Amino acid sequence: MRQRQRLIDACISALHLYGPSRTTVEKVVAIADLSPGIVRFYFDSKDAMLVASLAHLAAEFEQRVLGPIARLKDTPVRALEQLVELYFDPEIASPRKVSVWYSFWGEASSRQEYQDICGKKDEDFAALVRELVGALIAQTGALHLDADAVSLGLIGVLEVLWQGIAFQSESAIDRESARRRSLAYLGSVFPGMFPSGSTGARPTPQREPRADGPLPAWVYGSAPLFALEREQLLRPAWQVVGHADELAAAGDYLTASWPWERALIVRGARGELHALRNACRRQPHALLEARAGHVAGKLQCAAHGIAYDLAGRHLAGATPGNLTALELKRQGPLLLVRSPAQGATADRESIMRSWPKLVPGRVAAWPAAADWKLIVEQWLEEPSPRRFFLPPNQLLDLDADPPRLLQAVPEAPGRSRLVQFELGVARRGSRRGRGGPPRSIEEQIALAESTQAGLAALPALPPASAGAAPELAAFRQSIAALLPLLAAGPDTGG
Repeated sequence: MRQRQRLIDACISALHLYGPSRTTVEKVVAIADLSPGIVRFYFDSKDAMLVASLAHLAAEFEQRVLGPIARLKDTPVRALEQLVELYFDPEIASPRKVSVWYSFWGEASSRQEYQDICGKKDEDFAALVRELVGALIAQTGALHLDADAVSLGLIGVLEVLWQGIAFQSESAIDRESARRRSLAYLGSVFPGMFPSGSTGARPTPQREPRADGPLPAWVYGSAPLFALEREQLLRPAWQVVGHADELAAAGDYLTASWPWERALIVRGARGELHALRNACRRQPHALLEARAGHVAGKLQCAAHGIAYDLAGRHLAGATPGNLTALELKRQGPLLLVRSPAQGATADRESIMRSWPKLVPGRVAAWPAAADWKLIVEQWLEEPSPRRFFLPPNQLLDLDADPPRLLQAVPEAPGRSRLVQFELGVARRGSRRGRGGPPRSIEEQIALAESTQAGLAALPALPPASAGAAPELAAFRQSIAALLPLLAAGPDTGG
């Protein structure tokens, strides 16, 4: 199935470059670096491959946009804010994918399969927007508004801004402006309900949070604060990519992707490890998509023919320059990276003196319709001597079965991804859903999502009844320290 997905990804790239009519099997396999016979194994024809690629995009839109928003229907303001956020997510609204959607729509009049898939995607999206707008009209008592007209207006705004993405390079896209303009439309229809779409100053908290108290409720959905957290807390922090034993031979690699960096660790020809930015020098797409794998002697950009050696040095191709080196270090068996030139940031030598025997296991990730800070606060509310916090967003949990490292990865204001690295073998009788998260992770995500939904209705959190645990207090203070910076610019709150 991995090769089938590789063909689909290559087909999407070919469609972006050539359009449906000029995309050929030869062009697809050239991008995928596979033999033509592989296509015949997975698809009956070129047309079947094109339909499968369109179906993949539709399923991705369902999973990454419609599904998460449907879970927020009880809080229509938050759901519409999140809808705007997800609609312009780089994984959904990239020039490559947007251009492919419009290519298929252009051919839909002559291909019923295209019309069926594109039409269903648009119908489902329109129905969800209509439902959310109708719920907000009922909630605000603005019964003079027509839900069909308002939702059609929002879809029109989103569609026009989406079309523009198809004709820009990734570096030229101003996603934040697109989000602001979309929310400004909603704010003009529902005054006071969508302050993040305003171009003027936003309200700051009336007072700073107490050192041992909770953070203000608004910090768990603020776009300006999210940008500060990404640059001030997360980009300078070391992030776990995997276990050293996963890189046994020259050419073995690991990848990781966060909103602020794409990392690649590869073992070199002489056994050394190299940490590199996982991005083509011509366009910032990932060179390697799989989380782990092996390359034979070089790193290759299949789309542009650019090659690098295992140390990231340019070997061939029209775009010069070496891959950007990232900082790399080990803590016990764990491999960590961070963006280069981070300066004199806090850096723990090690989170423990004596490391237990940890072995690489399953790596999995699950979306959470909740802010990353809520997940971290859950971890820190009940300290344990066998749970080690790696600020600002990671937890090594030796009490779990099997032991694991967790990453709370911020994806957007009020939305995150919980990544789990298993670091041992589960004891007999341990419980984990088939293909799903362990029970404890399900409970963490459910609690965080319920809390996030509740915050939308609260102007402030209740005061703490007792002092917070030291690590929880320190984490909250790291967030509180960013709040004064919001007053320095035009965006001062969420």
